[in-house]
Amino acid sequence: MTKYVNQESSCIDWRTELAQIQSCYQLAMVELQVADRRLELIKVADIDSLLDAVSDVDLLPFWAELWPAAIGLATFILQKNPLFTGKTVLELGSGIGLSGIAAKLAGATVTQSDFIEAAFPFIRINCLRNQVPVGRLLLADWRQFPYGELWVDGIIGSDILYEKTLHPHLHQVLKRMIKPGGTVWLADPGREFGAQFIQELVATGWSMNQMQIPVFYEKRSYDIAIYQLTLQGT
Repeated sequence: MTKYVNQESSCIDWRTELAQIQSCYQLAMVELQVADRRLELIKVADIDSLLDAVSDVDLLPFWAELWPAAIGLATFILQKNPLFTGKTVLELGSGIGLSGIAAKLAGATVTQSDFIEAAFPFIRINCLRNQVPVGRLLLADWRQFPYGELWVDGIIGSDILYEKTLHPHLHQVLKRMIKPGGTVWLADPGREFGAQFIQELVATGWSMNQMQIPVFYEKRSYDIAIYQLTLQGT
């Protein structure tokens, strides 16, 4: 289950695609101030409304929500533009696309990926609404990742560490997709499994710096950890 989905085309009209997905989902539009940028994103209004249709745990609709960790990572990226300008970046677990959009605004060439194909119309619309290129969209499973097709300067991911059984596969993706000297940035809201995964990386030769980004979203405050990781010896 690996393929590139509807690579960028100048004829894409986000308004047409928005009308199509409005027939399938009840949508909400979110306005965000992210660093010095004002962004508009669409998401599913209530992901609980999608849960009844899901019988496979792999298909839980976490992609459809805007998570505070994505806001934290996007804020970090836009505050640290020079780290991303001119770089090739892979976003894992893109969801509705905020962190990848921030990396594009910072001047990176970004491949946005997700396990659920339903996420990609949201990514396309949100990219075009915020005047960044759609670029490459990759449908991929970490357990069967397309190694050899892509090698990048940076990898980003927000709130993707919650499923412990996927940690060994994610570790391989990070190790095999990053160029020598490249950097991984992972944002986490403080999940226990997230901290465990970072500790496992450090124990296997990754160096780590941690920063905290405060996020206020939907009348709540969050303290988002940003883990900056490099593989020693590369």
